[in-house]
Amino acid sequence: MRSAPQRFLETWIDTVVGFLFCVVLPIPVYATREPFVGGLGGTEFTIISTAVGYSVVWHCGRRLDAFPRATLQGNLGYVAPVAVLTYALIAVILLLSRIDYSRVQFFGSGVMTVIWMVSVAELRSRYLVRNYAVIPRASIADMPSLPACRWLDFDDVQRRDIRVDAIVADLGAGLNEAQLAALADAAIAGVPVLDRRYIVETMTGRTPLGGFTPNEFGALLPSRQYLVMRRVVELGLTLLLMPILLPTLLIVALVVRLDSPGPIFFVQTRIGRRGQPFPMVKFRTMFHGAVGPSFTAAGDPRVTRIGSFLRKSRLDELPQLFNILHGDMSWVGPRPEAESLEKRYVRDIEHFSLRGIVRPGVTGWAQINQGYAHESDEMRSKLEYDLFYLKHCSLWLDLVIVLRTFAVVLRGTGAR
Repeated sequence: MRSAPQRFLETWIDTVVGFLFCVVLPIPVYATREPFVGGLGGTEFTIISTAVGYSVVWHCGRRLDAFPRATLQGNLGYVAPVAVLTYALIAVILLLSRIDYSRVQFFGSGVMTVIWMVSVAELRSRYLVRNYAVIPRASIADMPSLPACRWLDFDDVQRRDIRVDAIVADLGAGLNEAQLAALADAAIAGVPVLDRRYIVETMTGRTPLGGFTPNEFGALLPSRQYLVMRRVVELGLTLLLMPILLPTLLIVALVVRLDSPGPIFFVQTRIGRRGQPFPMVKFRTMFHGAVGPSFTAAGDPRVTRIGSFLRKSRLDELPQLFNILHGDMSWVGPRPEAESLEKRYVRDIEHFSLRGIVRPGVTGWAQINQGYAHESDEMRSKLEYDLFYLKHCSLWLDLVIVLRTFAVVLRGTGAR
């Protein structure tokens, strides 16, 4: 068995061509003399600053693009903010240092970098089709249906001598000695051999519930360094955003008070980290005294006029910043469930209690990928997203979730 050849738009080609397009190609347009000949001037500092900006955005974009379920809108949603912050920070440094540079070219390079990053990600996801040999044959039916992946039978690949990008093996399916020997031969020949659970998880952003191994249970525990760093970052950002958040809270509180009689806030007991209950605070979005189930149905008549808007824009969640400051919640994590629902889900859904390993969040991986859920089947799917987050939680994934949350809020999807 042979490995597939290197494809166009692989990492090194992506890097070099992007650098030429975003940094080198525009130089003749604004350069007044041959660069780096007569010392450092405006031309040279422009080249250096655009090269640094491109490198930072490319690195961040590649790290963020490693997470699944990115779309054209999603790619733009996280590449653009990263580019804006990067180029704005470099511009501030240049301004404070009183360094002369071409502002038109510098910020034009930022726009070209965004265009390049988004275009490459979209082309890669749409047209870079990869072949995977699957063993055993029965596992092909369980593989996700994705336009950029072609799942082939392992025996057929061997017989027809088809080049593949990797082999996907279900090692828990009881492979015989001949099949294991064939996998060893393929690995020796340089073909990557991947576990089926790993490849499904990587491409869907969901960790399958069945067949958990002891290693996977251990992988769900985040490092203490990450937890401490995340806590420091979220507290710092929360305090930094207070001048914006507090006036917004006051305006929304006034609107809720004028919209319908009743309290401004809705306080409900939710289950947090390690199964501990805590009072979660939200703006009230339902008529005071309305009775019904603890979940919200589509078109729920209990929701007020302004409540519908607050739910779609997620402004009803803003008071949870006090839960964050108190330590009950984080900005990113599995959404906390009501106490009555939590008991039912823990009873009916295997491994549901594992969500309590980390603090619950205002937004989360399951929220941006699936949205609102309360039925058992929906919650199983949501749990698989939450388990993926636990296995891969990092500041990079948190950044992906925050940036994609903005896109979800702008579309107004996933809320009830």
